[in-house]
Amino acid sequence: MAKSLSNTPQSTSLTTHARTQLESLQRAHNLRTITDYAHHEIYLQKPKSPNPQTTPESTPQSPLLLNLTSNDYLGLAGASHAILTHQNLNRPGNAAPDDSALTLAQRFWEFVRQKGIREQDLRFGSGSSRLLSGGSPVWEAFEAHLQTCFAQKSALLFNSGYHLNCSCLAALGRLESTLILIDEYAHASMFDGLLLGKSLNPALRWKRFKHNDIAHLSALLESSHKNFAHIIIVSEALFSMEGDLCDLAGLVALKRTYPNALLYLDEAHSLGVVGELGLCASMGYITEVDFLVLTFGKALGSVGACMLCARPLRELFVNLARGLIYSTALPPINIAFSYFAFTLLGELEPKREKIRALSQHTRAQLESITHKIRLPDNAEWQVLGDLQIISLVLGANERAIACERALESSGIFAKAIKSPTIPHGSARIRFCLHADLPNLAPLFDALESYANHL
Repeated sequence: MAKSLSNTPQSTSLTTHARTQLESLQRAHNLRTITDYAHHEIYLQKPKSPNPQTTPESTPQSPLLLNLTSNDYLGLAGASHAILTHQNLNRPGNAAPDDSALTLAQRFWEFVRQKGIREQDLRFGSGSSRLLSGGSPVWEAFEAHLQTCFAQKSALLFNSGYHLNCSCLAALGRLESTLILIDEYAHASMFDGLLLGKSLNPALRWKRFKHNDIAHLSALLESSHKNFAHIIIVSEALFSMEGDLCDLAGLVALKRTYPNALLYLDEAHSLGVVGELGLCASMGYITEVDFLVLTFGKALGSVGACMLCARPLRELFVNLARGLIYSTALPPINIAFSYFAFTLLGELEPKREKIRALSQHTRAQLESITHKIRLPDNAEWQVLGDLQIISLVLGANERAIACERALESSGIFAKAIKSPTIPHGSARIRFCLHADLPNLAPLFDALESYANHL
């Protein structure tokens, strides 16, 4: 009989090293854990704490927490559950969903019929990679629709924004004589793509430019543009941690200055919020951005992502993007919902207006709180964010964790964001605002109370 791996000296040594690493993370107040929550529209509920003295039925329920971490900016994910029950509401045990969820479900199934999507094709599994047999007609239909919205570009769907950025930047990094210049605060998926690209092509060169610093980027372009056939500038449209918009006009101006420069823009947090189709479309720069990334897990309330680019580059990704080639395709029902949700964006301007107003009010209230408090170590809190992502920068990891716990005790769920996700010394509480939020006075009261007790 083979010896159990857990009893081998090698396994014992590896476990010891793992524990040492975890203890180091714990001392740095940076140990991650996973908790799964019950979702109740805009609220979360922690699972019941096991108690051997009581039955599950008699164990007290955890309190509801207002969820300020969700990227479901327009509330589409929160209402999508009714799609599964809408056609079976008369079955025993099926509670009728609320009006907004029911309306969304009715419209989804009407959309399916209008587009000629067969209900039997809306499976919960695809069975294989899209390059094998995992695709279905709804994939092509959605890509065709995206191409009509972003003229002169070809669309290619991916399983997630992470799959897309990691795979596509690695693929671009395999091209000869290519330099990639990336904003230092760009998403981790982009940097992972560059690291993968470097492992596949040691000749790849890439450099960071200071966050949103057009002057620094310009200097890098001026010193490098003669040495490379292609220079790809990489940025987020709305930065996921800082919450600020990129200087897209400045990026476009630099591209026009250097004929071998191309733009790669990730609209993960701006699609559906900054106008209907994101920052690039709202500013009229669709033709100027060579690689336009859309993700569907934020404002669309779904899952997946899309690359929009020239057709030859699309075919390059079909052949070199490892996250596409080697991943089982998303289930057709998810693609159908993303397609449906995308068609709703044009009618959701009232929700975008509410997000803008809520963001302005939240930032003003947080700045008012930071101006009133006096911290014992003379530290200063900073408020970041232009739109729906607002952060209160507290400094040390342990302070952000303490603030997170204080908010939770007041019924507010907002997570501490710590290094190395963001630079050391800039730990923060990150608030993601969405159109269905109620009055946020309890948040402001809780923050002021926390600050006054430091």
